[in-house]
Amino acid sequence: MKWMIKVLIVTISLILPVLAFADSHMKTPPNIYVNPEGKIFIKSKTPLYLRLSTSPDPWAPAYTLRNQDSLDVMDRPKPFYTEGHGQHSIVHPPDHQNIQERKGPNLFYLHDDGRVPRIRLSVSKAPWVMNGKVNIYGKPVKITLKISDKDSGVFGGYTALNSDSFTEYSKPLSLVDEMDFKLLFYAYDNVGNKTKEFQRLYSLDFTPPITVFKVLGKQFIIGDEIVVGPMARIALKSRDLKAGVKQIRYRFKGKRGIYKNKPLDMKGLKDGPHNLVFAAEDRVLNMEANQTFTFYLDSIPPEVMYDILGDLYETEKKTFVSGRSKVEVTATDNKAGVGVIRYYLPLNKRHTYSAPFTFKAKNGPQDFAYGAIDRAGNASRRTKVSVVVDVSPPKVKAAFKGEHYYSRKTHYIRKGTSISLKASDNLSGVQIINFSLDDGTMTPDPEPFMISVEGLHKMVFNALDNVNNVTEDRMLQLFVDESAPEIFHHFGVNSTVAGEEVYPLKSLLYLAATDHEAGIRDIFYAIDGGKEKKYKGPLSFKNRRAYTIKIRSIDNIGNQSSEQISFQIK
Repeated sequence: MKWMIKVLIVTISLILPVLAFADSHMKTPPNIYVNPEGKIFIKSKTPLYLRLSTSPDPWAPAYTLRNQDSLDVMDRPKPFYTEGHGQHSIVHPPDHQNIQERKGPNLFYLHDDGRVPRIRLSVSKAPWVMNGKVNIYGKPVKITLKISDKDSGVFGGYTALNSDSFTEYSKPLSLVDEMDFKLLFYAYDNVGNKTKEFQRLYSLDFTPPITVFKVLGKQFIIGDEIVVGPMARIALKSRDLKAGVKQIRYRFKGKRGIYKNKPLDMKGLKDGPHNLVFAAEDRVLNMEANQTFTFYLDSIPPEVMYDILGDLYETEKKTFVSGRSKVEVTATDNKAGVGVIRYYLPLNKRHTYSAPFTFKAKNGPQDFAYGAIDRAGNASRRTKVSVVVDVSPPKVKAAFKGEHYYSRKTHYIRKGTSISLKASDNLSGVQIINFSLDDGTMTPDPEPFMISVEGLHKMVFNALDNVNNVTEDRMLQLFVDESAPEIFHHFGVNSTVAGEEVYPLKSLLYLAATDHEAGIRDIFYAIDGGKEKKYKGPLSFKNRRAYTIKIRSIDNIGNQSSEQISFQIK
């Protein structure tokens, strides 16, 4: 808004007092400023006085004009004020000119400057992030102030870092130390308008993050190598104290990538040494030096073998063991070493192997399985083995070919009786038969034999199957009997003629025989050369005449005797 006064102008001097700012440590601009183009600028609300002089020279006498309220020379002149920011005019035009036509020597301009300068702060192209109210910058950090004023122009800008005093800004500020900064700044225009005191907080971060790795899963130190298993994973974690971590870069499995907080697995890697190269970058682009984690991937399972200790017999299709047989399981590993050996007996029951194990003492097929896991977690294939368990000894017996009779725990035989030993086994089969006669040395695999010496003999024998189950020693008593029975006869009544074999009608004839060893098998008789009959009871005679009877007796092993008797029935 323009301000106007109608006065007769002879010589006009504007005398504007200078008000000092409180910044005693800094020079401050006056409240009036004339720019190179001759424009006069004043600070808003500055008191103004009009003075008259007859010369433009600054040393010429001048007189302050008084308004109607202060005509007394003793009164202090009263100032006038502009009506606010903008251009104002002082003019005394002729009465016939309207306000639009006022110009020429009677017109004076004055510029009221009521606005503070503008400050634009910029930082060099250093990377930065905001953390709360603090700006965190990486290298390089150069702060530039751009101060502008569209009115009276810029008088100057002032800065202070941390607790330092304010200094006049003349060139960009370079921050080279890794520390926290507090920047204070303000500016004046040429008539003393001052901006508020601005504050910016800066933190310089020139230190890269620190990244560590952690192996999740099986790992071992063997010599100077770190050995991991195929199920292991590698987790990366980075820490940055200021700007914070932007990303972790890695090179693994021949590829580059950005770590996504998902542990890296071993898929696709072969058994052998490998490297993981990694480095972190913070949010202001400080880059960590590459770190390398070297490890050996053990992906080969152990080799596992078994051996049957003790009794073992193998055929083309089956493997036989005894109840005494033991299974020994051994394992070897190429790198990490064997962790645990396991066996399954029965197949649905798992055991940790520590020493050779035995089978269930039961005849028949039994299956077991075995396997191992190395310390890196590689598991071998479970191997199944089928065996036939034989816990029963063979059955063995003596067989006789020829005369043979058993009585009173004794086998009665003849010299010509052949003796053979026979054994059977339904599982592993018979391996050998052993025997001894009359406390002699045990002899294997006897051929059929005969005993030529008459009398009592003792035979001991046993049998062994193919897994060494042996029968208990069996003992047989053998008696070689070559003696014929002794025959006897008598009538139920006495002879009617002394000294002769004469008997009354219907007399009963009794036949008998004795044998001291094998015993009597049968008695036979034949009357008067007739057909031989087996004796079953007393003989009676109905006819009166002479009789001749042939008597034959056989013992239980075929020894026999005979005799003939004659007598009369009267």
